[in-house]
Amino acid sequence: MRKKDGVRYITQAAMMIALSVIIGIFCKTFLNFGFGLWRITFENIPIIMAGIIMGPVTGGIVGLSSDLVSYFLSSQVYPPNILVTLGATMVGVVSGLTAKFLIKRRGSVQIIVSGALAHVVGSMIIKPIGLFQFYQWAVLFRIPLYMAIAPIEIGLICALLKRKSFAKIVGYGENMKKEEAIKYIHSVNWTFCKPGLERTRELTQRFGNPQNNLKFIHVAGTNGKGSFCSMLSSVLIKAGYKVGLYTSPYIKAFNERMQINGVSISDTELGEITEMIKPIADSMEDKPTEFELVTAIALKYFEKHKCDYVVLECGLGGRLDSTNIVSSSVLTVITGIDFDHTAILGDTIEKIAYEKAGIIKEGIPVLWCGDHAAARSVIKSVADEKNAPYYEVDRSTLDVKTTTLDGTFFDFNRFCDVKINLLGTYQVLNATNVLTAVDILKKQGLVINDDSVYSGMESATWIARFERLSSDPTVIFDGAHNPQGIDSCVASVKEYFNGNRVIIVTGVMADKDYKYIAGKIGEIAKEVMCVTPNNPRALDSREYAEEFLRQGICANGFDTVNEAVRAAVEKAKKEKAAVICLGSLYMYSEIEAAVKYISDTNNPMT
Repeated sequence: MRKKDGVRYITQAAMMIALSVIIGIFCKTFLNFGFGLWRITFENIPIIMAGIIMGPVTGGIVGLSSDLVSYFLSSQVYPPNILVTLGATMVGVVSGLTAKFLIKRRGSVQIIVSGALAHVVGSMIIKPIGLFQFYQWAVLFRIPLYMAIAPIEIGLICALLKRKSFAKIVGYGENMKKEEAIKYIHSVNWTFCKPGLERTRELTQRFGNPQNNLKFIHVAGTNGKGSFCSMLSSVLIKAGYKVGLYTSPYIKAFNERMQINGVSISDTELGEITEMIKPIADSMEDKPTEFELVTAIALKYFEKHKCDYVVLECGLGGRLDSTNIVSSSVLTVITGIDFDHTAILGDTIEKIAYEKAGIIKEGIPVLWCGDHAAARSVIKSVADEKNAPYYEVDRSTLDVKTTTLDGTFFDFNRFCDVKINLLGTYQVLNATNVLTAVDILKKQGLVINDDSVYSGMESATWIARFERLSSDPTVIFDGAHNPQGIDSCVASVKEYFNGNRVIIVTGVMADKDYKYIAGKIGEIAKEVMCVTPNNPRALDSREYAEEFLRQGICANGFDTVNEAVRAAVEKAKKEKAAVICLGSLYMYSEIEAAVKYISDTNNPMT
């Protein structure tokens, strides 16, 4: 009710105006002891409530409208007093501004301070000045009356808004907590939703179209999106820009999905924005999906904080992905194309590439980072159709100097001795994508000096992507979950460990090509510990282990992640091998916690 949501918003504002007028008429009729000067009045109650609940603009409108309506209903022949009307208006404006400033102190403190300041400014300063022409200096006796009335009005407002039933009706109460927000977001049933952008467009339009006030670097692709977004946002931050980052899925905490300058959205703001969007989403005939809700929340968050640029990662596909409602991109990036989500995106590289290419905008530069010829042809064709300047990453000058678990040094084009701390031999390829994008962005007018590039690349972090969790023994987690990702992970293991075999902890979703994944993992595995990720789509650990056994690879299925990690670490210590955990990002938190626990020699895992 308290948010600007169409008919309900207008209805509530009108209700406050009518209530103020009715109270004013009652007070003038029955509590008038001196031709207006000694009239006891309580019509400020609805005005102050409107300011606190609906904001300073609405509070001001309610104060102004109620004063003018009361004037015309009184049938007075002289014109309305501008200062008296201004005083009523300022009661609503001041109460709203103060309540907004004290949003984290919502409750009695917020109401008392807001009401008191509104009375001081509107009733005790501006209104008496306006009444001076009628009552001269006698108006000074009006001020003590206001001072007596103010505590009564504030007390009544506190009493009303403290009643949960009344507060719920008018939309006043505690902000939605993080847990409530996430529960609401996850409660959305998306299974039978028709793909399309109509829901997202309607939702953001009714939410003020926050995307229209932002500039985007829009990123799609099968693999490498997250690492690319992390490195590029790090460079832009070092260049002095305020940078929003939108990624999915989250690894440890939901808040990770939307960040500004490397800091995740706070629990408070997540609750506040979700609370704002909930009545809009609930009122839609075709309700938005979970991802559409999250996208709208993120866009509002970035707009609220006036981000200079937003690095926006597509969720799935591109053409019909909810992020594709944005129109003010400065660069479109497609990191690469491979088979994934084939039931939705198509069963050929060309079909998948077409879906990804759907984010290319008219006249906006597009960077293709992949190496698949068929996909390149599709991307280039769509770019030409939309008059979008087309760029590719030319890695002919790439010279990788050193690659160790302590980082990678390389030269690329005009950049020499670039260091990245992101592990995985594939990360240097992601880095060349970022460096190419930087030069395109500079052509678009962004100011990015070389120092920002070097420091941004080195400081970039991205958890769960070939991340070292322990050094004794070496335990690495990599979120590879499709054929291309597995290929890259296996290549990295061979490079870092000189072809020596490792202990594998792995779990995958049942809809992945786990037969291929098992065969590829067999190239580097001494033994495989299979687990069931915490997800309804997960493949059972024992069924997964059976696939390894069918391919002649030693494997066992475990009931819990803890058991699998314990067995892997014990074997790794005994055989002086490394442990590689891979397959599904849904396992990360459990594996990280298990490794941290077992590494404490004083608390052996049981």
